Amino acid sequence: MIAGRFRIDALVGRGAMADVYRAFDLETVGYVALKIMKRSLSEDPEIRLRFSREADVQAKLRHPNIAALYTTGVTEHDEPYLVVELLRGKTLRHVIKSGVRIDPRKAASYAWQALQGLAAVHSSGVLHRDLKPANIMLEASPGPIERVVLIDFGFATLEGAAKLTQQGIVVGSLAYIAPERLRGEQPDRRSDLYAIGVILFEMLHGTPPFSADNDIDLVELQLDAAPPALDPALPAALREVVGHALAKLPAQRYTDARAMADALEAAARFIA
Repeated sequence: MIAGRFRIDALVGRGAMADVYRAFDLETVGYVALKIMKRSLSEDPEIRLRFSREADVQAKLRHPNIAALYTTGVTEHDEPYLVVELLRGKTLRHVIKSGVRIDPRKAASYAWQALQGLAAVHSSGVLHRDLKPANIMLEASPGPIERVVLIDFGFATLEGAAKLTQQGIVVGSLAYIAPERLRGEQPDRRSDLYAIGVILFEMLHGTPPFSADNDIDLVELQLDAAPPALDPALPAALREVVGHALAKLPAQRYTDARAMADALEAAARFIA
């Protein structure tokens, strides 16, 4: 029992920083996800700061395509915790198998929904900075296509404040990081749009646009190489959306998530 309110039912996930449990909330009489920092890390001030920042960021966000934060606290062992919406679906990473393509209409819907959530994130002055298939949940919905939910705001930061770490390492997952971040430049919301472009490419192509045997080669590809051509059977308008999002220079991408979502919605009309 945590805080006399949350009765832990089962372990549902382990991360580098925290473990996630399904718990029953005695106050609301419903199930929630309880994310508790690992005890071995709870005395690390930098880890605690990141955990606190995640809570601060998610507390600002209320949107159907963003996992809801309910409350925060500290256990009797001084372990910070977050109480968030319990998601019962699968991650997009679980759905994407190497070399397997997602139906274009479904892929466009997933990306469009992710952009709706991202627009809300950006409107709060926040950058996600770690968008990837593992941080996109697919939840059952009344319609034919699942509800997309953005999760894991551990690397999120206020726009204009995101920089390299003190060790000179860019936070996030390398295959989805925009070129300007790899160059050490100040990222903005268009950096998150690049990540959505990579994810959409991966859904349509079966693999991310760039891969390599080592990080150095992968960085070089991200910085200099053109992405492979998508299947010419896909509508040209859809291929143009992906190409626009994957532009090496931020100025050549969409101005914001809503503009990209609008272009994607228009392109989806040509999908058979």
